[in-house]
Amino acid sequence: MGCSRVRGVSDLHWLAYADALQERSPLARGVVAALEWVRGERDGPLTGRSERPVTAELARAEMWAAHEIVHPDAPLPARTLADELGVPHRCPLPIAPHAADGVRLTLRWLLGDVAEPPLDLPVRDTERELVDAAMAAAPHRFWGPEERHAARAEARAALERSRRLLDRIAAIQDQVASA
Repeated sequence: MGCSRVRGVSDLHWLAYADALQERSPLARGVVAALEWVRGERDGPLTGRSERPVTAELARAEMWAAHEIVHPDAPLPARTLADELGVPHRCPLPIAPHAADGVRLTLRWLLGDVAEPPLDLPVRDTERELVDAAMAAAPHRFWGPEERHAARAEARAALERSRRLLDRIAAIQDQVASA
């Protein structure tokens, strides 16, 4: 896991903790629970699994448990899936569906199944790096003055959103440190 990914996990943990604490967000509680589990700080948030370390197979089994909670009307062959993963089947605990979805979304991101994290994270690039990345992502596009201006405006907006997120992280860290 690269430095930026580790920082992203840390940022996600702080932002989700802030949302769970201040906004009482069930989704954020699920994100925090998933991160605490993979860090070895608690048992599986949806099944109570105690196996350590948390492997990709265990994480996938926990994701299937989330599916069972979020979509009770669409049952899965849970035992078969657990057998295919080579892990023991565990029935899901009675967890709020939004919290279970927070666990699922977090595990999907950690496993690399999706590129987007479950909550917005701050970018730590410069305006120039963001513009260069936008241009590299669309090399077929014509990048005239207007298009470059729009890319710079988008980069500045992303940096402003990131500043607010970083301020929120600093605030929750101060709150925890002073408690």
